[in-house]
Amino acid sequence: MSKFMFKEKKNIPVFLFFAVFAFVILYICTASSPRYATNPWNDANAFLTVGKAMANGLTVYKDIFEQKGPLLYLIHALACFISDTSFTGVYVMQSLSLCVTSFAAYKIASLYVGTGWSVASAVLTCFVTVNSACYYYGDSAEEFCLPFLMISIYYFCRYFKNTEQDLPKRSVFFLVGFFAGCVAMIKFTVIGFWFAWAAYISLYTLFAKKDFKKAVINALVFLGGMVAAIAPWIVYFAVKGGLRDFIYTYFILNATAYPSATGMSFVTRLIEPLVCLLETFSFSPIILCLGITGMILFLVTNIFAEKKFFSRISLPVMCLTGMYLIYFGLRTYSYYFTPMTAFTVFSFIFVAYLLQNLFKKKEQLVSLIICCVCAVSVLFVSDSINVSSKYVARKGTKTVQMQAAEYIESHDPNGKILNYRSLDNGVYLSSNQIPKFKHFEHQNFEYECFPENSDEQNRYINEHLADFVAVSTHPNEDIDDIYNENSTLQTDYNLVICEKYTIQPSRQVDLKYEKTFYLFELKTEYKK
Repeated sequence: MSKFMFKEKKNIPVFLFFAVFAFVILYICTASSPRYATNPWNDANAFLTVGKAMANGLTVYKDIFEQKGPLLYLIHALACFISDTSFTGVYVMQSLSLCVTSFAAYKIASLYVGTGWSVASAVLTCFVTVNSACYYYGDSAEEFCLPFLMISIYYFCRYFKNTEQDLPKRSVFFLVGFFAGCVAMIKFTVIGFWFAWAAYISLYTLFAKKDFKKAVINALVFLGGMVAAIAPWIVYFAVKGGLRDFIYTYFILNATAYPSATGMSFVTRLIEPLVCLLETFSFSPIILCLGITGMILFLVTNIFAEKKFFSRISLPVMCLTGMYLIYFGLRTYSYYFTPMTAFTVFSFIFVAYLLQNLFKKKEQLVSLIICCVCAVSVLFVSDSINVSSKYVARKGTKTVQMQAAEYIESHDPNGKILNYRSLDNGVYLSSNQIPKFKHFEHQNFEYECFPENSDEQNRYINEHLADFVAVSTHPNEDIDDIYNENSTLQTDYNLVICEKYTIQPSRQVDLKYEKTFYLFELKTEYKK
């Protein structure tokens, strides 16, 4: 890994540049940054809540219920050592992740164009990534997979640029396999890119190079890298007594508790993920166009790969395989499309390649000017168009969750809080509380597939275990919907806060989400 980063001395200042650039652009583009009052995204709050619980000794899946991968929660646990009362630590982790992502994009570009052009290509790749709708408010699981994906793409492209050179070393297969294991421990549905990476090179070695032994050994080394990344988690959960909970929740439940594709024919089931993939065009049309254009250019030009059919189709196959498996579950959340941003770099490289040839005599000077202009201009443009910059409350603004925290602190600071009917709405962070309940939030599972989550949440209320119940309604819902789901809130709790607030998921005004935050307090006569 250190060779990848700093094999050439010129890489050191480039890496430092991307470190600074990542922190600056994310200060604008992620709602986790100190510029904003808080990150309003439910998922981001859930990750931080679980990370904080993990940092304080709780075992995810066994003691606190969430369904993403343990490495994602470890990243947020580390963020809590920087700050456990805000998203500042998450902002730092996001910036470090983007730094590596952008440097890897630079390394990919440097296979084809000069240093200045490579830096500009990477800067523009980062720009479209953090300003796309799929990035949302920042801090998705897919975002933390990007560094692993970008580095893996670099090694893939380096080989298929000229397959007459030696195969990637076994250390590369082990490293990329290790990355695959890390991604499996963040969000296993994204792992398709790495299986395509290993399978494609192994099959190429077997059929084109006719080297069965090397193909098998490299595949085994890749799997060994995966095991090296996953095995520590097996040991961790076994020691903590949570191995069964880990396997059941993260693998079995995630595969079975979401809406299924029952009733579809075999052919329809194969085609439907592509339909879901194309539906994301409305979310991130620029990313889709740049990504597809990049793959077409990889396929038809002489810039990226040697003049062999299987080399030309190598990266497009990897891209399509990875994206297809992401959407195989037939869900179309906008952030699922984030991995496609890694492939946009090839569109920018193509433009950089043309400009490099156009300004051959003054290539270094022109590339330096364009690089500087890109780096500065994307910051100003980001401030104007980014979702966080336009719609998230700035630092110093009192959010409804902060109002709830003040009320709890003044009336019952040791009161147990339950986030009811939705993913984490931020009340645990604002109140600086580690959840006292395993099912601290409501997951997006079908009740018929996993009733435990809803049943346990209702039990906490019905048995008066929760002193405070925080509810954020979905659009077009009101308090009657809450009471219809659990009448105990109407009879045994007092409504102490009712405030409307807005979540803006994109720059499209018609996608504005109007929500209402309710805080219920258990009546005095029922308190134990």
